[in-house]
Amino acid sequence: MFTGRMKTEIPPALKALGDGMITAGARLEVLDLSDNAFGPIGVEGLAKLLESEVCSQLQELRLNNNGLGITGGRLLARALSHTHRPLRVFIAGRNRLENEGAKALAAVFTDMGTLEEVAMPQNGIYHVGISALSEAFKQNPRLSCLNLNDNTIGHKGAEAIAAALPCLKNLKSINFGDCLLKSKGAKALAKAFHDNLQMLECLDMSHNEIGRDACMELVDSIRSAPNSSERLARVVLAGNSLGSASNKKSMKDKLGACAELSDGEGSEDEYATDSDEEEVDDDDKSDEDSEVDEDDDLNHTQIDTAAVIGRDVTLDNSGVEEIETDVGRFLREPTVENLDKLGANAAQVIDAHLQCIKNPEESIQAYVEATFCVSGLSTSSEMAGLVSGRLYPIMLERAGQHHAATWLLANTMLRGLGLIKSENKEYKIRWSLPGCYSCLCDVIASERFPHAVRDTLKFFITSKLAQMPPETARVVKQCDALIS
Repeated sequence: MFTGRMKTEIPPALKALGDGMITAGARLEVLDLSDNAFGPIGVEGLAKLLESEVCSQLQELRLNNNGLGITGGRLLARALSHTHRPLRVFIAGRNRLENEGAKALAAVFTDMGTLEEVAMPQNGIYHVGISALSEAFKQNPRLSCLNLNDNTIGHKGAEAIAAALPCLKNLKSINFGDCLLKSKGAKALAKAFHDNLQMLECLDMSHNEIGRDACMELVDSIRSAPNSSERLARVVLAGNSLGSASNKKSMKDKLGACAELSDGEGSEDEYATDSDEEEVDDDDKSDEDSEVDEDDDLNHTQIDTAAVIGRDVTLDNSGVEEIETDVGRFLREPTVENLDKLGANAAQVIDAHLQCIKNPEESIQAYVEATFCVSGLSTSSEMAGLVSGRLYPIMLERAGQHHAATWLLANTMLRGLGLIKSENKEYKIRWSLPGCYSCLCDVIASERFPHAVRDTLKFFITSKLAQMPPETARVVKQCDALIS
């Protein structure tokens, strides 16, 4: 929601959403508004809901990729601090919270004491914010999953986290990938890992510019815990200076199948060791890399000719013609002629063509659009009506295989039927709506049709009936099953 919307529209919309739940007397345990671009002003509209009895027993709050910023982080912290919330899960990745937003939320976390999972990746948080969060984590001893990926923790932040670890005996999953820990930060954590991570199952310390010796210290520290070989499921050190092939083999032997190390074997000279690494203040010069002796570089200037050639080669594609399948042609140009080319088993042919799509949202959209492409022809082709009747159950079955399918399906069908506006300006309805409504009338009362989707469609159809084109409205009025 809210992509391309005016700022003045967002708070009232979210406030209306909250007011509806307050009026209904709802009691939420999970609130997930991830991937909606409401920004800091959106939190103003959510504040009343978060402070109300609706969220008095809220256990999971998921606000990933909402563009909150520092202001939104502060407003969110203020709303959460209004009354005690027994939050177990807090997700707020990709929100540009930075130090100030992290500090505001840390104060709330300190009072909660119930957190079990915290994920705040990609928020531009430096050691100041990390230190504040670390102090808050000390008051949440049940914390089992911690994800601070792609923040600038640095060695100062690592030291703050290390100081908190003795209070976090239940940690099972840690993700500190891409956090500029370097060797100094990694060593600080390794020392703390020794006695405090008796339940650790997953650790991601990838792409942190950690030297060979520090990597080995990390491996030794997590392997020192009792039953670590049976318990550890994933240890990621890829993207660090692991050293020679023998070094990596040693780490692999210690970690076993759970190890994920850098690709390629390489010689020892290809990797910077801790003695070569020039440590800098991660927080003042976070973009400065560890340096290797210049003389050493001069001794290893062999050029991989194959790689260079590989980069420069341009394949001659002249004479190569892309072949479009019959299904692809029909979906692009839904005509009776193109549908006839798919044969008597057109529904199965379309299904086979679409099953290669793995992304849930893209898959549901593809099946809905294919169904509408066929349905739209039903007013001029008896075969199209038959194929549509066979394709609808397939579409509903495929959609039901995905998480959150009900609302994805409802939203996609509403958009395809012209009942809501698409956020994608390039989206075009390329099928005839009267035919689509006629076929929908035949299947909407079916037991296979999801009740929530049916009720949502009927509500919007009834609400929009007066604004429909005359021919579409005529078809809808003839079908009582479409009107609530």
